[in-house]
Amino acid sequence: MNLINAIDLATSKTYKNERRCYIGASNVGNPCHAFLQYSLRGYSQISPPPAVIRIFNLGHHLEEIVVEDLKAAGISVSEINPKTGKQWTFTALGGHVRGHADGIIHNGEGNDPQILEIKSMNDKKWRMFKNQGIARSHPIYYDQVQLLMGLADLSTAWMVAYNKNTSSYHAEHVAFNAPRYKDLLRKSLSVVRDLSTARITDTPDCFECRYCNYRPHCWPNGIQPPPIAVECITCRHSKPTGKRKWHCTLHGSRATEPCSQWSKLQPK
Repeated sequence: MNLINAIDLATSKTYKNERRCYIGASNVGNPCHAFLQYSLRGYSQISPPPAVIRIFNLGHHLEEIVVEDLKAAGISVSEINPKTGKQWTFTALGGHVRGHADGIIHNGEGNDPQILEIKSMNDKKWRMFKNQGIARSHPIYYDQVQLLMGLADLSTAWMVAYNKNTSSYHAEHVAFNAPRYKDLLRKSLSVVRDLSTARITDTPDCFECRYCNYRPHCWPNGIQPPPIAVECITCRHSKPTGKRKWHCTLHGSRATEPCSQWSKLQPK
């Protein structure tokens, strides 16, 4: 029996490849509009290798540890919205744009509540964050907290990073950037209205494409695309409407059941 192969197989079997079916705060900063379209429409992604899955799982466990440490330090953190009993969720554009906060801090600097975002990083990425600041070191994380602050109507956030090599902490108090938030909303609106399905490049060799989980949908050469659920939401003829609903442009009616004219999204 190969012990490592058995572990990897078990890890892959337990992994749930999440279909978000919305533009999330964690990926709104992605510069590729095709990527955002695939996320909005719930297209299937490549399953990551077992080691990457374990990195994700470790990140979730470390988030819990960070929250425990914050509470032990006397910081008032709410991971759950008491009105819903679920994670803090903020939405825009008919629910097609959504953000989930790791928590809300109630007694940080100032008297207003603040977004809490937690990241676990290897030593290299952690030092970049510490030395350069989140906007420069991890712009996609910066955009994530900006969208969360804007959707939640809060003016500040804490980005807390846990160094997986040394168990050291670094935190940055991030101020709301209204112009950047408006830029992110405009980009999201362009995608939601289906005004843009543009790929970031015309070649599959760019860095972003090589490591994209939606890569086979744009560049199927040599890669078997994961199966696509034949649903109205995945059809290129459907358009998002309010309350996370969809409209069929072929039949001029609410999109609820796929028909024989279902067609895959074709990025430009």
